[in-house]
Amino acid sequence: MEVPQFAFADNTDFNADSVEWCPIPQLTQFLVCGTYHLDEGQSGADGTQIRNGNITSYKLLSDPELKLEKADVVDTGGVLDMKWYPKSLNEAAVLGVACSSGKVLLLKVSVDEDTGCLQPFAVVDCSVDEKKMMLSLDWANQEDGSPTLITSDTLGNLNYFCLRDGELCLTESWKAHSFEAWISAFDYSQPHIVYSGGDDCCFKCWDLRNTSNTVFVNKRHSMGVTSISKSKLNEHLLVTGSYDEHVFLWDVRKMKTPISEISLGGGIWRLKWHPSNPQYLLTASMHNGFHAVSISDETLTLKGHYTKHDSLAYGVDWCCQSVAQNEDENLSYSPNVVASCSFYDKLLNLWTINL
Repeated sequence: MEVPQFAFADNTDFNADSVEWCPIPQLTQFLVCGTYHLDEGQSGADGTQIRNGNITSYKLLSDPELKLEKADVVDTGGVLDMKWYPKSLNEAAVLGVACSSGKVLLLKVSVDEDTGCLQPFAVVDCSVDEKKMMLSLDWANQEDGSPTLITSDTLGNLNYFCLRDGELCLTESWKAHSFEAWISAFDYSQPHIVYSGGDDCCFKCWDLRNTSNTVFVNKRHSMGVTSISKSKLNEHLLVTGSYDEHVFLWDVRKMKTPISEISLGGGIWRLKWHPSNPQYLLTASMHNGFHAVSISDETLTLKGHYTKHDSLAYGVDWCCQSVAQNEDENLSYSPNVVASCSFYDKLLNLWTINL
């Protein structure tokens, strides 16, 4: 088993729960970290609890050691999940944010600037009539047409949005789960197909052309389904994770039984496929740190275990850049750079692993 190598650490203002490396080629040196904090001593005018949070953008440097430099901080309220749109939009990288306020927030970073500053782009409030938090967010990987995204919320709903002319529009919302809908995810090979997981232990599939019925309902997990991720490099593979500490590998052509499974000793909060190698996967495993998992011959195998966090492992992501150079010194770094964050210790770590 490979031993991950610690590179850098930074303390966050609030509890850290989400990290995402920018996938846009001109901006892959930038990372965002989202935070969340429940202020138990205060409440709003309507009696609701106040949830603070922000997003910090970092720039990856190598001089010669890896480190992160803060680029910008934006107050957003509590952040539960974030995802970059996979392509450039109007010469900008666009970040979607699922907020504890019930808002879906879009921020942008200009491609022609090297500052990493996050600018407001669009916002929609889905909690005007119902008090709910957005729990997850994902973008469709479509080739043409207006960008679309899906979110899940604390009332068990899925919410489908379309971005048109710089405005984010709620197209459809429906009840998907009996309790919290922890996770929503697109099938990146079929942008009309969406997966969801909830605290009702159900893993479901939906066709956006008719959401009145499910495509399937799977109850293989014994506890709440908290993470779902479809591979962008292998159109047939999908992984799910749960509070039951198991990761299941599925072939979407035969969804009755997983083709492989692995227990990681901690509830699975996030699953991230390697951006360029379809044989590797990262997990944020709550009470048991972070894991790198290999997928060989359709079998899940533990590859590495990162344990330098002392709190809930919530956010993790691969750096999308294979080689980075310092403009002054032409220094390069390992392709397998990972960022992770943990909750109560308010910690963001940078580390590497050889695959």
